[in-house]
Amino acid sequence: MISQYEHYATARLERKFGEMSSWVLVYPYLIGKRVLDVGCSDGLYLRQFAAGSVGIEQIPVLAGAARACGFEVINADVMTGMAQIYVNEFEGVLFSHVMEHLACPIAALREISRVLRKGGTLVLGLPIERNIYRDLLRMDYFDGTHIYAFSIRNASKLLNEAGFRVVKVLYHLPKCRSRIGRVLEILWNRINWPFREYLSMAYWIVAEKCNAEDAG
Repeated sequence: MISQYEHYATARLERKFGEMSSWVLVYPYLIGKRVLDVGCSDGLYLRQFAAGSVGIEQIPVLAGAARACGFEVINADVMTGMAQIYVNEFEGVLFSHVMEHLACPIAALREISRVLRKGGTLVLGLPIERNIYRDLLRMDYFDGTHIYAFSIRNASKLLNEAGFRVVKVLYHLPKCRSRIGRVLEILWNRINWPFREYLSMAYWIVAEKCNAEDAG
């Protein structure tokens, strides 16, 4: 399984790509929080969270790179790593571009709910498999490792079933890495453009852990 991600690991360690341009829009929801970064890679985002934040990373070379930077990282697959976390241990969870790779997404979301405090924040990042970039420009986000494709509607349903309330949905445009690109990301999310899901490459859902009777 890990061998499927060797190309990704190499590219990450060679710094061929960094944080997503739309990250600036969701980071404020996690700032100052003790965060569990599920699929933390080499610790790119861990460095931005409060002391005591922890990562889970299944690829040994990436987990080692994050540890070399001084971060606490559990080298395990998602479910094995989550089992090592105490109930209500974190104020926030980052779950970015991992859920589409998992055999049982709802089980992972329930584990995340378990380790989050009530009122805690989950930032979930997912690709949009069916979009204009894939249909017309052949920019294919599907790399052979994705098991599922989630629309915003069904991802929100899964979150609701796992005890979360959706707070905000934010969209990601491709190739927006410059300062101008960041401005475009902000404008893209500030205005309610038609067909915005189809015209975006990925999205973030910011959700809050709540009581089961409060979800919805």
